[in-house]
Amino acid sequence: MKSPGRMREIFTKAWRNPTGKFGFLTLGVLVLAALFAPLIAPHDPTAQVLTAADRAPAWLGGEGGYLFGTDSLGRDVFSRILYGLRLSLVIGIVAATISAALGLVLGIVAGWYERFAGKILMRMADVQFAVPFVAVGIALTAVIGPGITPLLIILSVWGWTTYARTIANSVSQIKRQDFVTAARTLGASTPRLMLRHVAPSVLAPVVVLWSTSAGVLILAESGLSLLGLGVQAPVFSLGSMLADSQIALRLSWWSVLFPGLALLLIVLAFNMIGDALRDAFNPSSALVPRNPELV
Repeated sequence: MKSPGRMREIFTKAWRNPTGKFGFLTLGVLVLAALFAPLIAPHDPTAQVLTAADRAPAWLGGEGGYLFGTDSLGRDVFSRILYGLRLSLVIGIVAATISAALGLVLGIVAGWYERFAGKILMRMADVQFAVPFVAVGIALTAVIGPGITPLLIILSVWGWTTYARTIANSVSQIKRQDFVTAARTLGASTPRLMLRHVAPSVLAPVVVLWSTSAGVLILAESGLSLLGLGVQAPVFSLGSMLADSQIALRLSWWSVLFPGLALLLIVLAFNMIGDALRDAFNPSSALVPRNPELV
């Protein structure tokens, strides 16, 4: 079982990695900007000033002093990005956490009972991998409707498969290790073996996959919002900002570019953190390119 001291050592190594340091700093700045949005934002993000519609950023000669310009309804793009960061980060982090917990439980069950439950769960995962995410998102949205809660459900349910497949393979090997056999000999029950001995041994891939899947799920939310299936007005995220601005791309390209850059920074930060954590858990992986799903 990994102690708090061991986890502290892992995160210290990840911080010392230049890639990890950039990821942590970038993510930290974005999180702080989202938390302190009411203090930083110069304008009301929902206020529509039609007389100031499609104004260019101030540094490109635009009037009104708008840092990132305004959209087609005269709303300040910079202020909307700060507030949109909040919802995008919350959706990505919450969905990644739920899918990690779900994938951890199902992966342990699939790896422990690999002959029956494992085969069923892995076949379910194979089917889910074979179906495009957009098709699943459209189908589920048609059934449960659009909104933040349905969106979290869709993303959380979709994300469990990567965890389960990775964890199941590890558990099938760990359960045959001597320390598990010794605990079983001493009378440890199956739930105790899973919770106290197996689960801590597979935390490394869970942590790495969580850090990378958070960015992927934020991107997935943006994709659904871009199709009109995600966040609904008056609530908005970075993805819904892109959806609102695509019709005015020729008039105000800045209203698409800057939310897109914010999304890029979020995904890049999470991926860099995931790479640094992977290298910290397994230093030899830094020497050989690997798929994060196989860590």
